[in-house]
Amino acid sequence: MLYALVKMVSLLGIRTFFNRISPQHIDHIPKDGPVIFVCNHPNTMMDPLVVGNTCGRDLYFFAKATLFNNTFSNWFLKKVRIVPVYRRQDDPTQTEKNLDTFVRGYEILKAGDAFLIFPEGISTGDRTLSKIKTGAARIGFGAMENNGWHLDLTIVPVGLSYSDAIKFRSDVIVRYGQPIHLESFQKDYKTDEISTVKQLTKQIETALSKLTTNVNDLAFEKMVNSLELIYKKELMMDLGLDIKSKSDDFSVTKGLVHAVEWYFKNQPDKVVEFDGMLTRYQNHLELIKLKDEFLDPAAGTATLMKRIKIISYIILGFPIYLYGVINNIIPYKFPRWAANRFARSKSEIAPTKLVTGVGIFILLYSIEILLFGFLTGNIPLTILYSFTLVSSGNFVLTYLARVRDYRQHLRFLSIFYRKRNIMYRIIQERQALIEYINEAKEKYMAIAGLNLDRS
Repeated sequence: MLYALVKMVSLLGIRTFFNRISPQHIDHIPKDGPVIFVCNHPNTMMDPLVVGNTCGRDLYFFAKATLFNNTFSNWFLKKVRIVPVYRRQDDPTQTEKNLDTFVRGYEILKAGDAFLIFPEGISTGDRTLSKIKTGAARIGFGAMENNGWHLDLTIVPVGLSYSDAIKFRSDVIVRYGQPIHLESFQKDYKTDEISTVKQLTKQIETALSKLTTNVNDLAFEKMVNSLELIYKKELMMDLGLDIKSKSDDFSVTKGLVHAVEWYFKNQPDKVVEFDGMLTRYQNHLELIKLKDEFLDPAAGTATLMKRIKIISYIILGFPIYLYGVINNIIPYKFPRWAANRFARSKSEIAPTKLVTGVGIFILLYSIEILLFGFLTGNIPLTILYSFTLVSSGNFVLTYLARVRDYRQHLRFLSIFYRKRNIMYRIIQERQALIEYINEAKEKYMAIAGLNLDRS
């Protein structure tokens, strides 16, 4: 009962927090029978919520034992099917208790249920895939051995890719990989247990690397992020891909990661040269407080009719915006304050926002609805009012985004007419970057044996 309630609330929470959740290849997930889901771990508590609400299975979750640090959390976490894992980095003296953890895993799988485990063992908050630990493989093989290798046990790798792991109303792609059938390892495992555990762990690591935009170095990540910002849209258009497709978006990011890694390894001098050009361009944008997208020719220009529509939207939408702000300003601002105050790392920011956001929204909305009902004494009107709270809050976010974009547009025009020399220089810097990237792209694709011609 409590598990179902928490799952329902968490589903509401993540659907509110994320603009779009895109699960892919859910047909790879067995509808029943024992399954171990293994997943990368970029975003602490958000990761199990996203997987748990997209996989179509009721899950158990393996999580660090430090979460079970008091009587209430110990009771609550066990009620919502969370199993403690005793990590060496938390307390080396407690690792022997993992024998109980393994036994619990065997029981879950024998019952034909599924659990989620994060084999990296840590959450870093970035795109780097940490070293994969052997726990998932050992539990899987242990369960198979305990049941005479008669379990139809599979491991399903899961890759999570966030457009921005800490930003409210960002996107997340959930990619389910091909299931790994443990029965096929029986002969190898009986011959050499240790070697086979390492073999399966390596297979899990390879699968997760393919399913994520894994960046092996934070220096790579900085450059990939910049390329996504100034070049991804143009590259997708060159390739004839759908800019709105999350699958195509993922594929292009993956390609950018591979290309950047190749240049870091094979032509580091080119990387240094490009990084200098990129840093200079970004510093100049920061100096005039302008976004790259307003210098992108692919974005097009604002026609007179388009400007009239935008201005009309801003003017006519202002009363609705004001109504939404009055009803939502506290619950909207509080999670951001809480994250700044209590989140100890990047990977904790989004979960802190989600937990405090759900709590404060429920509390404030309840107070507002009760107060409105008390003041009006009109039940139908109060019900109508309650339905406007969330929708008006969402309108505020959309309205603010439009206003910010139009303000940037006006700023661009202002700088262009007042300081044309500066603007021309920055445009030339961007053009030089694009030409440099295009040249590097052609060279990389020729070496990699790829072809841009889609005719």
